[in-house]
Amino acid sequence: MTLNGLLNTGLLGVYTNKIAMSVVAHNISNSNTQGFSRQSPVIVTTNPINLTTIGSGGAALSFGTGSTVSDIQRVRDEFLDLQFRETSSRLNYWENIYSNVHYIEQLFGEPGETGLRNMYDSYWASIEELKTDPSNEAAKTQVVSRAEELVNTMKDLNYRLEELKNDINNEIKLRIDEINGYLKRIADLNQKILTSSSMSGSPNDLLDERDRLLDKLSELSNIRITSHSNGQISLSMGDKVVLNGSSYQEIRSLTIAETNDAYYAYVGSNLLTFNDGKMSALFELRDEIIPSYQQQLDEFGLYLVDTTNLIYKEGWDSTGTITGANFFADISTKRGFENSRFFRIAGNTDVFHPDEIKHVTSLSSFYSDPSIDLNNFDLYTVDAAALPFHYNDNNSIKYDSTNNAIYFDDTSGFQDKLLVDIEGDFLREYGFPTKEIKAYKIDSAKVIPGNLEFEMSGANYNINFSNAVDLVSNINSGSGGYLKAVEIDGFIYILPTTRIPNADLDTIVLNDVDGSLSQMEAQKVTLDALDTSKPTLNNLLGSNEIIEMSINGIKIEVNPLKDTVYELADKINATSTGVTASVTPHGSFVLSAGNLINFDLKNVTIKGPEKLFNALGFIEDDSNNIVTLISPDISPEQIDEKFSEADLLRIDKELGIVNQISVSSNLKKNPSLLATDLGYYDTNYSPTGAGNVEVWDEISKLYDNSVLDNGRIGFSSFLGNIVTDIGVKGETADKMRLNSEMLNSEISLEKERVMGVSIDEEMTNLVKYQQAFNASARVITAVNQMMETVINNLGVV
Repeated sequence: MTLNGLLNTGLLGVYTNKIAMSVVAHNISNSNTQGFSRQSPVIVTTNPINLTTIGSGGAALSFGTGSTVSDIQRVRDEFLDLQFRETSSRLNYWENIYSNVHYIEQLFGEPGETGLRNMYDSYWASIEELKTDPSNEAAKTQVVSRAEELVNTMKDLNYRLEELKNDINNEIKLRIDEINGYLKRIADLNQKILTSSSMSGSPNDLLDERDRLLDKLSELSNIRITSHSNGQISLSMGDKVVLNGSSYQEIRSLTIAETNDAYYAYVGSNLLTFNDGKMSALFELRDEIIPSYQQQLDEFGLYLVDTTNLIYKEGWDSTGTITGANFFADISTKRGFENSRFFRIAGNTDVFHPDEIKHVTSLSSFYSDPSIDLNNFDLYTVDAAALPFHYNDNNSIKYDSTNNAIYFDDTSGFQDKLLVDIEGDFLREYGFPTKEIKAYKIDSAKVIPGNLEFEMSGANYNINFSNAVDLVSNINSGSGGYLKAVEIDGFIYILPTTRIPNADLDTIVLNDVDGSLSQMEAQKVTLDALDTSKPTLNNLLGSNEIIEMSINGIKIEVNPLKDTVYELADKINATSTGVTASVTPHGSFVLSAGNLINFDLKNVTIKGPEKLFNALGFIEDDSNNIVTLISPDISPEQIDEKFSEADLLRIDKELGIVNQISVSSNLKKNPSLLATDLGYYDTNYSPTGAGNVEVWDEISKLYDNSVLDNGRIGFSSFLGNIVTDIGVKGETADKMRLNSEMLNSEISLEKERVMGVSIDEEMTNLVKYQQAFNASARVITAVNQMMETVINNLGVV
């Protein structure tokens, strides 16, 4: 090794350590720069030389020639980068879900005095108050006012949800523009990195800037990165490749027809789907979470309006003259049948009062014929048009061994008469449905002359009697058919007939002119009567033959001997097909569409015997053929033609049905017109009087009746479920957010530990490289002295 070679070795040491100190200085100056990766010089030995020297004994020796910096590398862990970006996407997803769900929870105002649930309870409380005093005008006004408050609360809530959805929609467009900005910058960096790599070493600062942008991009979406040998990368976002090297595809924010100007992301002509990150959360909030609560609001409002109106319009107003009005204004579609949903059909038949009610089936099962002798029981027929008589037609009780059932089969029918069990030892014992009626019971031996008076339907009736025979005879002939009397085993029974509303004896106030009722020690007793208010389907179909109907292929077996319309409704609801069935107080059979079929009956196929659908009042034809009542293929024109006599409700396809809801304008102007009376049946329905509150008795049952969510829950539970769902969703999002935040933070710390600049470490390196620099410089000084000695002093004596 020559002195010049040794001098070069020292010089390389100076340059090497000077470069290393420059790298350290760069690290220190960028210690607070976001996304900066600590850099490290790669110091390697230069190529050795092989020389034969005098001292080597003729053998070639390999002499080192010093060191050089071959590269300056970033200190970075790609695996940690990948994990950080994945957790960052997840964290931003849950942060956006949580913040918006929490805001929705605040909109519902639970718990609080202004929330939807509180408004609903206030409305129901006003109904209960009205039921205590139906003549109170203030109570009627309160019902109307509370209903209007409830409607306004629903509208306001829907408006705020719609505004939130619009805000998110606008943010989606802004975020797409932001993504495009990142892609453009990354593509530009890729080009610079490619140029720099071909001309020199690793372009570390450019790589840092690219990684910083990738980190930012990962907050918005899940990304997949493919690295190439030339330092370039390809980038996939969602399910599309959006960048390859220095070229990228701009993501376009486009609206789709009939989506209310909702923005969607497109790469070329293909829809881009985001699977994670803020963008995924925004799309999920706009397209799923918020619409789901709007749909539940629509469902609540839709069923509130329709179920209330179906009951309310069967009642009479306070004057007892008007029926058929709605409590809530009409919400049927105004956009044409082609753009509507077929929500509900109500039959035009009173299923409780067919032409004949001659079949009443026992609720008990009999595994052998009980061979009943009616002569052994005190059953009496009470008819407004005839004298009471002992019911002993043994041929009218029949046994069906197939169904293990006994039933009345009376050709004369029960529709206009009561079958009263005086002793109460038959109807209950054999399991027949019963209802309680009141009657006067008088010991025949205690009858004294007297005079009774009462008023009914504007007519006055006077009943004079001098003995027991007169009392029975004159009541039967002189009470206008409202009362009948019969003597049984030494006692006289004064019984109501079906001409009295609900056969309620308390409806008639007997004026005991001479006080004879008291003197005769008349007792008001409760008796059992055969309940024919829920006739079995054989009264409608005229046959006991078992039939089948189906919804979407799910079969429903109908046993006319045992099933009433209520059992039929329960069987339909049990199919869980989204079709719900119910019956109004005046016997209209109703089919409605639930959320499972998007509130559109055309989304199911209903088949069955034509005579069943005719009996329910849906169609006119009544053959024994199996027909398709409803199917997806049915056209609006066919619906109009087929169900021309039934009551249909079509609704808009879009969300926002609550915006159409309002209390009837007539009621808002004049709440005193509020209907309360459902009336009673006597060949036809007639008003009972202003004191009858059955309209609101029936409406108040909706509080807990299974009406909503495909016939599973009532209104109160439905609102509770919404609030619970929001709370659970928010709590879940919060927990996932905290978990993601903790994991992201730990990975970020580990990432920073690897790539971050430690001032202490850099100062140590600085001292190390400085000392090496000084030592290398000292080598040069020593060689200089050696060369001076050789040049100036060698050989001099």
